[in-house]
Amino acid sequence: MKNRDNTNFVCVLKTGKLFEHDIASNALKEKEIPFYKQLETSSGLRLAMPFQPSMGPGTWYNILVHPQFADEAKAIINDLPIDSSNDPDVWHFGPNKKIKKAWKIFIWFILLVGFLYLFFGLIKNLV
Repeated sequence: MKNRDNTNFVCVLKTGKLFEHDIASNALKEKEIPFYKQLETSSGLRLAMPFQPSMGPGTWYNILVHPQFADEAKAIINDLPIDSSNDPDVWHFGPNKKIKKAWKIFIWFILLVGFLYLFFGLIKNLV
């Protein structure tokens, strides 16, 4: 049996935009370059690409290839009309200003509720 090293895959694209991920994966498929699609979250969780992915803050879509195909895959992706950086921020999924503001308000609300719950729990235990 051949000795295969399947653990050292190289990330050639990391994006928060699902349409960019689809464009890149289609281009690699047309050039017959084998690749692996992966979902990554801001918590560090990495999963094989889900069937019904959804965009949101802290969710990225990765394309990984074997090192022998990395240079060719990067060249193909760099020629595409997409942002080919491998270090996108949490808001890379491209929301408009209203959606971004709504997410930030929601997050601050959740943090406030958590803090108040903790605070009143401590007060209740001290009394």
